[in-house]
Amino acid sequence: MSIKNFLRQLIILTKQFRLSGLHEIGIDTNVLIFAPHPDDEVIGCGGLIARLVRQGRIPHIVVMTGGEGSHTSCCNTSKEEIIKARRRLTRNALTILGIPESHIHELNFADGNINGNDPEVKKLRQLVADINPESVFVPHWGEGWPDHINTAKIVRDIAPASAEIWEYCVWMWYYNVWRGLDWHNARRLPMTPEEHALKLKAMDAYVSPLAPCGKPWSGVLPPLFLEANSAKRELYFKVR
Repeated sequence: MSIKNFLRQLIILTKQFRLSGLHEIGIDTNVLIFAPHPDDEVIGCGGLIARLVRQGRIPHIVVMTGGEGSHTSCCNTSKEEIIKARRRLTRNALTILGIPESHIHELNFADGNINGNDPEVKKLRQLVADINPESVFVPHWGEGWPDHINTAKIVRDIAPASAEIWEYCVWMWYYNVWRGLDWHNARRLPMTPEEHALKLKAMDAYVSPLAPCGKPWSGVLPPLFLEANSAKRELYFKVR
């Protein structure tokens, strides 16, 4: 293991250790989860989705992009083919968790360039108004990827004033983010064995299928990243 990955693993273990002392998240409302790319919703919130479905409170999922940037500088697979494949994987993965297609909403923001000036914002605003969520989930501020950060900014601007806003963690586990985390407003979701198994199965539905080039449609994800997000507990931060 490289020194960089050794340090990453130490940071991941430190964050995961903090989870044991947190209160459990309690969500009993109309939930809307935003994923910048196909797979973020499962990697970050798969356990929560499984929990809500089991309780009969099926959340709505918004996938902002088609994930067409996953093979940039990799191969000649067209963006259209990548989008088609990754959206197929979204349906497969979310079906595993019990989400019907009527609760999957796919927008056409550009992968790698999600921004508040995109015409898709108008569609997003209408979608949020129609669903009128009481709890909204967006990527954590420490995710590192601009699409994740910008998704959260756009959603915070248009979410109902009365809605709770929670941040979920995907790449935050992998990056050197440990200072400045608001542990006072952090909550954990300890998954049951059944919920955890469903999340792992849904993650596999995203990361295992291969494109014609022989690499996963979702791109090659670091093993340490996948290991961190395969834990039996999820981490959330309430920001409003």
